[in-house]
Amino acid sequence: MFYFLPREALKNWLSEISKVHEVFVPVSPSGFGPYEGKLYLEKKTKLSAKEFFLPWREVILKFEARPGALPSPVFFEPVKERIIFGVRPCDAKGLTLIEKVFGEDPFFQKRREKTILLGLLCKEPGRECFGWAMGVNPFAGEGLDALFLEQAEGYLVKLLSPKGEKLFKDQEAFEKVGEEAQNSFKKAEKEFLEKHPKAPALEKLKEADLLKLYEADFWEGLALPCLNCGICTFLCPTCYCFDVQDEVVGLEGERVRLPEACMFELYSRHASGHNPRRSPVARFRNRFMHKFKYFLDEYGEPLCVGCGRCNEECPAGINLWEVIRAMSTL
Repeated sequence: MFYFLPREALKNWLSEISKVHEVFVPVSPSGFGPYEGKLYLEKKTKLSAKEFFLPWREVILKFEARPGALPSPVFFEPVKERIIFGVRPCDAKGLTLIEKVFGEDPFFQKRREKTILLGLLCKEPGRECFGWAMGVNPFAGEGLDALFLEQAEGYLVKLLSPKGEKLFKDQEAFEKVGEEAQNSFKKAEKEFLEKHPKAPALEKLKEADLLKLYEADFWEGLALPCLNCGICTFLCPTCYCFDVQDEVVGLEGERVRLPEACMFELYSRHASGHNPRRSPVARFRNRFMHKFKYFLDEYGEPLCVGCGRCNEECPAGINLWEVIRAMSTL
């Protein structure tokens, strides 16, 4: 089902639904925030919508710091159903990949159930974007409840889920559109896919021998510029590594889950002090083997949506495609 929203009606509509739901939108190049009349829709934000589902600090258990005390489970239940508008299709696709791993995590799933994701197609792919090469079709809107396509006079909206249909039911700001408008969406999708084919590197990686990739001699050269700063992992919309820590004040304790990065030496250090990935090269190799081989072999698609944030923000100027090219031409 398709609807049309005039351009000048967008902010009024967001204000109206804010009276019933918590509404978050891109507010600056940095990321999302509560809707208060400000919108940043020029291009993707530095931080994706992942932080709404894997927050920077999450309490998963409470306990008393005394012998024999039993821990108390944490029951997470948002007061309001929330809406996130302006999510880029590649970032929504990233959430579907994370869900393959966090499918039974109650905290992730409850946030997912209580969230409506409204996507916005990019006018043109960014300079570092390569989502199509990773097999991402932005017009499919995977992980989204509705998808907005910007046009000259406004936005053509494609509904993608029962949650999306429920939200847009009886919305006066939107007009139902006929077959001609629907065909314009399909035409735009066809033109995009013809211009941006899937990279053959993925098929080569599926067939690649895991042990040969692991022992390849190119890893040291590729990893040499890497600072192991972790910026690529924290900005990535598909990275989901975490650490669990106990925080105690007096007799009250909380067990918290925090984002972590496999590029850090501490991440893989055992309690004994042994570290199977002590060297920067080992950590660099593990990151890319996970994204383009381990995950690919397990789930049939890479743990990458081609958003390009790693290429844009890496202080060492490492280009992801150089790594993929080396891995796929072994």
